[in-house]
Amino acid sequence: MKTTELKSLIKEAVREAIQEELKDILLEAVRAPKAPIHEVYQANPITLTSAPTQTPQKSQAEKRAMYESMVNDMKTMSFTSADARTMGVEANTLQVAPGMNTMGEGSSLLAGNVGLDMIMGLMNKK
Repeated sequence: MKTTELKSLIKEAVREAIQEELKDILLEAVRAPKAPIHEVYQANPITLTSAPTQTPQKSQAEKRAMYESMVNDMKTMSFTSADARTMGVEANTLQVAPGMNTMGEGSSLLAGNVGLDMIMGLMNKK
């Protein structure tokens, strides 16, 4: 079997598996019971105690100089995926805190293991 044929078979199998999983996920999401939404209105209006400060307007030449400076800075930047680890907002990392739930409600997959024979059975279906 040629590598191109193998590659196309793998692509097709992955595409089918993803489509089946997405269909199952969407059906589960549609069938899941939804909690009623309760809206709460605040009776007292919020008033601002301080007047908003106005920023001084810059001349067209100043704006252009700032823009050119930003563009020149961007031209010299070079990032890789290794740099992403140090670009986080908090604590300079993009890592998720231990114990933090990153999945939406009802979007978690079922717990358990899937055997290789089951995966191969899915991939061999036509």
